[in-house]
Amino acid sequence: MDKTIEYVLEVARTGGIARAARNLYITPSALSKFIIQKERELGVRIFNREGNQFTLTYAGEQYVRMLTSLKAQEEKMRLEMKRLAELYMGRLRVGFQMFYAETMTTRIIPTLQQTFPNLRVLLKEDYAAGLESSLLQNQLDLILTITDEERKDLRYLRMQESPVVLAAPRNSGLAGVSSMNEGFAYPWLTDDVVAGQQYVLDPEARSIRRYAGYLIKTHPEMLEGDITVSNARTALLAVKNGLGCIILPELLVKELGMESEVELYCYGAAPASVWLSIVYNPQTVLIDEITEFEAAIRTYYKLKS
Repeated sequence: MDKTIEYVLEVARTGGIARAARNLYITPSALSKFIIQKERELGVRIFNREGNQFTLTYAGEQYVRMLTSLKAQEEKMRLEMKRLAELYMGRLRVGFQMFYAETMTTRIIPTLQQTFPNLRVLLKEDYAAGLESSLLQNQLDLILTITDEERKDLRYLRMQESPVVLAAPRNSGLAGVSSMNEGFAYPWLTDDVVAGQQYVLDPEARSIRRYAGYLIKTHPEMLEGDITVSNARTALLAVKNGLGCIILPELLVKELGMESEVELYCYGAAPASVWLSIVYNPQTVLIDEITEFEAAIRTYYKLKS
C-alpha cells in the first residue's frame, strides 16, 4: 500500500503522532516530518494540532475521504489480481499456425516446461484470423503467428521478419524470365508472369488475396484452380510435384524444410515482408510464462533479443 495512504489514515484514526508511529513501526519524528511534508505538497493543512492531539481540518476530512476510497480500490484490485493469478496458475493456452506444430510440440513446449515443470500447456492450431479471434475472446493466452498488421489492443513481440515469395516447382522455366532486382532477396518476376501461373489455392485463396491482392482486379483468373489445400505443408508438396505455384512467407518454406524442393521468386514494386510474432493481451497475468516462451523461441531459432 502507498505509505501516503497508510500514514495519513493511521494518524487520523489514532488522533496522534506517537500512537500512530508505534502502530506503523516508525519513529514519531519521521512520521511528523512526513505529515508536514505532505501538507506542503498539498498546499493545505491536513491536521489541526492541539498539544499531542491531531484532528482533521475540513481539507483533511476531504483528503482522508479520498484516501479511504483509494485504499478500497487498491484492495479490490489486489483481490482481483489474486483471483486471476489463482485462475491462471499452472495453465498456459497457446495458439499457433499449423505449420509450427512439430516445432511447437517437440522443441518449444518441452523447453518451456523445463522452467515451469508443473505448467499445463493447452495447444490450439488454427489460421491466423482464427487465432487472433480466440485471443481477443480470452480463449488463448498467447499465439505464435505470422503478422503483417498489428492491433492497438494487443501486444506484439516480433521474432523474425520474412520476405513474401512465390514458390514454384523446380525447373518451372521461371528462371528464364526472372531478373535480379536490387532490394529483393530472390530473382524477380513481373506482375504479368506472376499472374499467369497456375496456383495451388488455400481456402478462399487467402494467401493470394493477402499477399498479391493488387493483381486480382486485372487478373481474376489467379483465383481459379483445381487444387485447394488447407495448410502450407500440403501446398508445398503440391508445388514440389509440379501441380502449381503458391505465394507465401519464406519462413514457411524453411520451417517445413522445403528450400531444396521448390524455387523461390520475388515480385511487386517493392519487397513485401511479414513477421513471425508472439501476440498476447497486455493485461495478462502470465508475463513470466510469456517471457520464457519468447526466450525458447529466440534460442531455438538463434534470434537476437
